[in-house]
Amino acid sequence: MTTLTPPSEFLAACPKFRLLVLGSPESTKLELFTKIFGVDLEKHLVDEGFSANHDIEKELDLHSQNDPLAIHTSLNFGTGDGARYDRVSDFLISRSTASTKPEDSIHCIWYCVASEEDRQVADLETRFFTSGLHAAAPGVPLVLVFTKYEEFVGQVKLDWSRDAQERGLSKVAVSHILRDLSSKKFEKEIGRRWDDLLNGTIPRVCVSSGDDEDDERSCEELALRTLSTLREKGIRYAFGTAQRNSALISTKFAADTASSYFEVDTGHARKLHGIAMRDILPNFFTKAIQLFNLRDPTSTLTADPALLFRALDATFDASQKALLADCLRSSGTEPGSLLNNLTPHERAVLLTQALAAALLFLHRLADAQWPHESFLAPHTLTPAAVTRQLDEIRRGREGREVLETVEASPIFTSCTLRKGVADLIVRAVERADAVRAGAGGNHHHGAPRALIVEDDSELQEISLSFVNDKGPDDMVLPCGLTILPLT
Repeated sequence: MTTLTPPSEFLAACPKFRLLVLGSPESTKLELFTKIFGVDLEKHLVDEGFSANHDIEKELDLHSQNDPLAIHTSLNFGTGDGARYDRVSDFLISRSTASTKPEDSIHCIWYCVASEEDRQVADLETRFFTSGLHAAAPGVPLVLVFTKYEEFVGQVKLDWSRDAQERGLSKVAVSHILRDLSSKKFEKEIGRRWDDLLNGTIPRVCVSSGDDEDDERSCEELALRTLSTLREKGIRYAFGTAQRNSALISTKFAADTASSYFEVDTGHARKLHGIAMRDILPNFFTKAIQLFNLRDPTSTLTADPALLFRALDATFDASQKALLADCLRSSGTEPGSLLNNLTPHERAVLLTQALAAALLFLHRLADAQWPHESFLAPHTLTPAAVTRQLDEIRRGREGREVLETVEASPIFTSCTLRKGVADLIVRAVERADAVRAGAGGNHHHGAPRALIVEDDSELQEISLSFVNDKGPDDMVLPCGLTILPLT
């Protein structure tokens, strides 16, 4: 007989994601923790975590702001301190024994280096990256994080942007070109120093701590790169729960969970046999709330027993409300139940629509709360915020987009894996998100013009929006590139 895993056991395989951050007060800013994990920390506490006398066994005090997360910190090896290197190695060994519980193991390491640090790679860093980590903790993934990238970009901008604007390039054009030039300059001056150590297997990310679109994108890239290094399902779920940067990451894990309520047989996706939707939906909703791990100190999401119904009611049309109410209170076998009139195919569609609707609601809450601006404490959930999101779903087109995307899908008659159901749910939420953003989610309007950046070896075309109608004269940049207007 099929039974549902209780929500209390849902994340039992690994209830906590444990991260080791090797950095320094200069290279590891508190915004890194705020934007990825949604915790509000005091600067002096973060600095103490990277002081010379800090005990690596002592977790960073998160003040109970993110229970599925534990962070250990230590100075990196840039100063060549052999004793510190040994302490870190011993710590990793002690956390990698056969008797270590999954939640007590180190699941990933961020090695942080400030982007503006003009130094060579230290011998101990070479040792750690090439052999030391593998010897101490085989299988623990490592991500090289270049922090304070905005300061490196700022220096590049100072080098040439004023002259560029004087020659006719708009500020937006300068911004686009700076992104490309900064990347190339970084690779030439810093990135190449580390490439031999990475050997194509260790990811690296440049992270900015500002609040513009590029800065937010860099933090999301760090979250995605970290996730990509994790192999075990339990650890991946632990990170997906601990992170508070990307609503889409949470949505994908929740959709994967939603797919477990289906059976796939002979190309058909059907609701689990013998389990009523009135049992499936609250079971899923409780698990999804755990996965999204929103900042909810007053338990807004769990205090209202009618919240699941409110989320579904905001999404479904008036003509479907009676059927919706029936699937929440009936097993579908009682005489007179509306569910008796549905085929297995129709029940699978209805269940998928309801799961996606519940997920759309949580996705919107997360999207409103994340990512956190570096100069503000992370937002907390309130009943008013919940009501506002439900009202906006009810008034908007997002709910209809979710329902239509699911209803139009052929997956229910051509499915070979449960993943197909998960992908459909994610696609439905993404399409609803695009409807909310407007114009298919495309935020870049207007036809771009092109400039060509030419050097001695190659031509590169950079697409720019809002370039001045009057093109610039030929411009030689400090790095030796020449900008030519198209004629």
